[in-house]
Amino acid sequence: MDLWRLLALGLSIVMMGFLSACDSSTESEPQIVNESDLDFVRRSAAAPPLETMDTSFWAVKGQDREVEIRYAGQGGSGTGKEFLELVVEEQTLLRRPDGSSFADGDSINIRVIVDADLFLVRFEPSGLQFNPDEPAKLSLDYDEAEDDFLSREGEFGLWRQEEAGEPWERIGIAQVEELDEIEALLTGFTRYALAVGR
Repeated sequence: MDLWRLLALGLSIVMMGFLSACDSSTESEPQIVNESDLDFVRRSAAAPPLETMDTSFWAVKGQDREVEIRYAGQGGSGTGKEFLELVVEEQTLLRRPDGSSFADGDSINIRVIVDADLFLVRFEPSGLQFNPDEPAKLSLDYDEAEDDFLSREGEFGLWRQEEAGEPWERIGIAQVEELDEIEALLTGFTRYALAVGR
């Protein structure tokens, strides 16, 4: 890893810490809009295919677990650069969708489904709740977005939607434009999309 990427990642970590502090110490009005008020960021037609559009892994209370989705390697060999990473730490799991709590050693299967064209990801099971003191960490690399969107990357936001057809709510992110990457702290599962306001 080169020095520039190390410095950028270090800045990202600092920003995530700041984001966490802001989320826990301020009470700001949420930004909620209708779907028609958003332009959803699209992947470029020239982008390599993803290795998978649908994957799953087991998260376990008391263990660090993560899943990543990468682009396919050029020429169909090996793996390409990262598209998405989700990290679930030891104390991240809080409550199941039915409201029951996790004890150490309890596990749950987490599914990650990526939209065919958009930077939109659905996480299941919907309603899974994470510890606000140790939330899940989502990273999205948008380097393969369409050029029209890349020219507006300073306007990017990460938006969540509980159910299809419902309004979208903007959540806090840390953005490292030099790496074309956003990071967010998640306290629960639903649909998340990268978008800009109209």
